Amino acid sequence: MEKALGSAILFMGILLMNISCASDIQGSYYVLQGTLQAKEKQSSQAISSFSQVAASSNAASRLYARYGLATVYYEMGEFRAAINLFENITQELSAHQTDTRGPEKELLYRALYNKGLCLYALENYDGAAETFRAALRVDGSRWNAKRNLELSLKAKTKKNSSAAAAGAVATKKQAAPNPVIFDYIRQKEIDRWKSQTGKGSEEESIDY
Repeated sequence: MEKALGSAILFMGILLMNISCASDIQGSYYVLQGTLQAKEKQSSQAISSFSQVAASSNAASRLYARYGLATVYYEMGEFRAAINLFENITQELSAHQTDTRGPEKELLYRALYNKGLCLYALENYDGAAETFRAALRVDGSRWNAKRNLELSLKAKTKKNSSAAAAGAVATKKQAAPNPVIFDYIRQKEIDRWKSQTGKGSEEESIDY
């Protein structure tokens, strides 16, 4: 998979310039602190810093803090927690019909794209493909989203083929008789036939 989370720190740094222009100075501080801690792989501290702002009344601080928090969860392998945060971001941005030409467009694209990565990691290839399509509807020029859409569709086909093959093998095994049991039953029938034949011959040879 083509990952974008490696550039998340740079992206967060750029977005901080937008937050710093707003009135939420404290929110900017915590987002910056969490970004630096995430860069140093200090996951617990980064989560704590981002969480300070994740419920902020300032929309910019709140959204960027949740994005940072989601990327940390992704790096920790907590994909479902990351998905919930990415979904929260996309829902809020979509509900407010934000300017798709501004920094919110980049945030929306990255939230969708990284959600796709999480779904792929969970082997939900259908969901991953649909999410990468949604990211491309935001910005159709992104080659990494196009590539990951292709990989998701291939993985989906491979998974379905493997499942179908496994089902066919299971059916074949279920239909085939057990040769040991079959031989045992056949031998018992032979022994029974011999017994009956021998008994009949003895009865026929008795001379009254």
